[in-house]
Amino acid sequence: MVSPWSGMSNVIRPLRELWGRLFQPRPKPALASFTEIFDHFQELLRDHQQVMELIADLGEKSGGEYIFDRKYLADLTERLKTLLLRMVNGLNLITPRRYVDLYSTLDRIFLPLDAELRGRLSLSAEMPYVVPLKELPLDRPELTGGKANTLGRVIQSLHLPVPDGFVITTRAYRRFLEQNQLEDRMHALLESWASGEMDERQTARQLQYGILGGVVPHEVAAAVKRRVEKSESYWAVRSSAYGEDAEVSFAGIHESLLHVPPADILPAYRKVLASLFSAGALLYRNTMGMLGEDAAMAVLCQETVSSVAAGVVHTLDVADPQANSLVIYASLGWGRTVVEGTGSVDRYVIDRAPPHKIRTQEISLKRTMLGPKPGGGEEEISVPRAEQDKPALSGEVMQTLVQWALVLERYFKRPQEVEWALDGEGRCWVLQSRGLMFPKAQGWAREDVVEIGGRYSALLQDCGLVAHAGVGSGPVYHVDSDAKMNSMPEGAVLVIKYTAPWLARIVPRASAIIAERGSAAGHLATIAREFRVPTLVGVEGATRVLRDGMHVTVDTKQRVIYEGQVHELLQYELVRTLAFEETPEFRVLRRLLKRIAPLHLIDPQSPGFSPEGCTSVHDVIRFIHEKAIEELMNLPSLVRRFRGVQVWTLVSDLPLGLKILDLGGGIDPRARERKAMPGDLLSAPLLALWEGLAAPGVWSTDPVPVDLRGMISSLTKTRAEPSAGAPSPGANLAVISDSYMNLHLHLGYHFNLIDARLEPDASRNHIYFRFVGGVTDMTRRSRRAQLLASILSRCDFKVDTRGDLVVARILHLPREDMHNQLRLLGRLIGFTRQLDIQLRSDEDIPHFVESFLREHLPLGAMSLR
Repeated sequence: MVSPWSGMSNVIRPLRELWGRLFQPRPKPALASFTEIFDHFQELLRDHQQVMELIADLGEKSGGEYIFDRKYLADLTERLKTLLLRMVNGLNLITPRRYVDLYSTLDRIFLPLDAELRGRLSLSAEMPYVVPLKELPLDRPELTGGKANTLGRVIQSLHLPVPDGFVITTRAYRRFLEQNQLEDRMHALLESWASGEMDERQTARQLQYGILGGVVPHEVAAAVKRRVEKSESYWAVRSSAYGEDAEVSFAGIHESLLHVPPADILPAYRKVLASLFSAGALLYRNTMGMLGEDAAMAVLCQETVSSVAAGVVHTLDVADPQANSLVIYASLGWGRTVVEGTGSVDRYVIDRAPPHKIRTQEISLKRTMLGPKPGGGEEEISVPRAEQDKPALSGEVMQTLVQWALVLERYFKRPQEVEWALDGEGRCWVLQSRGLMFPKAQGWAREDVVEIGGRYSALLQDCGLVAHAGVGSGPVYHVDSDAKMNSMPEGAVLVIKYTAPWLARIVPRASAIIAERGSAAGHLATIAREFRVPTLVGVEGATRVLRDGMHVTVDTKQRVIYEGQVHELLQYELVRTLAFEETPEFRVLRRLLKRIAPLHLIDPQSPGFSPEGCTSVHDVIRFIHEKAIEELMNLPSLVRRFRGVQVWTLVSDLPLGLKILDLGGGIDPRARERKAMPGDLLSAPLLALWEGLAAPGVWSTDPVPVDLRGMISSLTKTRAEPSAGAPSPGANLAVISDSYMNLHLHLGYHFNLIDARLEPDASRNHIYFRFVGGVTDMTRRSRRAQLLASILSRCDFKVDTRGDLVVARILHLPREDMHNQLRLLGRLIGFTRQLDIQLRSDEDIPHFVESFLREHLPLGAMSLR
């Protein structure tokens, strides 16, 4: 068998060769001029946008509307690699060379991507042999297998009860093959079967003999024994092959052993490994087009639940998908009789809609049940005569199972088949959840559904751009603050003013997303595609028309938002046959997307916002973009690089003494003697800010009343005291072009920094604002920071505060909206210039917030929610 690492050195060698050329010891070169830095920054932004568009293209392909092959995936991955390498180079030229660790990050991300394209698993030597179920790395399904990865998500994301345990990883499987020298022999046997020299039974028998006769490596055995040596529990030892219950189900194909004593876990482990090569497993993988891909088995070990009842929930009735009902199957004892269809089973058909009434119930005569065998294993047990015709479940337990099953369906974005157990103390447990398979297309045709939709009241139609196609329904929920973000209910329709990456963590909870502003190639749209959340962007009037709590149905493919629940649309979306998901190319695409699209680096202030914290392509470009902006915001450290740039002095009635460095197109060329009047400004961001600063009544030079405490604080404060994060003192300075501005304003003891771009393409636009400092004590300066944060949050900025430091940002709005936001910032800088002296108590903050919004907001900012 070919080693999964073979040929990989060719993938990343260009990166290492370039690293060697760039960073080999040599005389320190002269610093690049700011013009050169700015050129690199411009190219970096263009590359960033191209990467986002490529990720969006991959996301669109995952929706099933397009046909593609592996060459498309390979070419696109190669293009991503080229763009990211150029972005890393650009950042290290801008900074300079502070982020060379990003080259190793690219290795770490693209080696597994190449392995996926070649049908090979990429497992590094640092990966563990055994990992606790509660600590599974959810971004490493190739390490823990599909079933375990799903349960890890159920535990860590949904917090539903799952029996405790651990996973013996696919790295342990690789080590098992290596120690027992099985890889070459297995490869030869599979080749013989593929060529027709052997049938599947002969091949399976030879393969399984090799595994069952193998020795578990000492380091793997020791790691397993450490997990069970003090346990008095019996264990379920279950298969978790790569892709199992994820891209394909493998239902009933691989081995699972119940009620295994701790001493027998390693022999049970070998039996589960061997089931990877049963005749049925070989035929299944061949049928699904997976024979050329690496097969690898992780093994899930969980404490046995002593169940009094167990079974399966189907979140849709397979026999009647249009009925808007789900079905619970239940037996007494253990649930194997349900999943294998070998025993008597109760069947409950229940409304999907609250209050989840029971439509029908069929109670079987249950003479026997499966249960634990003394010493290990399972056996058939007689059911007492008085219990044989009683329901296996109470109404309370059924309600719990219904609610959990629908939560799982919303999270995984498709109908689910959920295995469950009920223990003797009345506690329910989730044992497994996988996609519910339908044998053929069910329900209405799309054309019929669209016609049915015409019977319902449309609140908005023919609006916005499709970021991800689909149907979702739920109560409207507006998010305009961190507090509202934290309290967003599961299954709500998220309605926002604009898309922003910091909303990523609530995307999995949304049934649909509607944004008034944003790009289909933006960060949030990418996250929505990853989680298959139907999303529309650019929906004018959404926050006005769609009120909090209103129940709506969103059909993003038709770009219609209906009032209430459109049952037919929701049913169609759940049961439509996704034949493309069964193709090998689609399975590869979904695995690639897991390493490309997720965004984990959301908070730039987090300690994990680092090259080491980047685990996806999306993370890398987010990190690079943030650090490039951060570098340009630190202008005082770059002043010595301003050679060759024209420097102007702004002459105006405002006492700013502003020096302007024009990179081109920022000042009217007819201006003379390096002095510019406000009328000479051509830079769109600086013009917008100036409109706010110079508006009548904004810039007051009248003395402000100071109380004794404020006066003493101002007398004792020196310029040597600026808070952490403040730039060095110096002249007021702006670097501009026709569409860009980087501004440092030192107004007394206040430090304002603004980095902004205004272009016709909204996806390139941003405003970063930073404020720190003040003349009074820290308590009053912190009040001023709270006031700024409150105003900016209500005007759609994402705001973070620490003490008297305020950092705010807004991204990807149309040029006109960005213009209005910069006017707002200009007014806000003038309004709050001496305000910390007047903020004598916390009660003053709301008064000044409302005063500013009342006086200034209608004149240029975006509308309030």
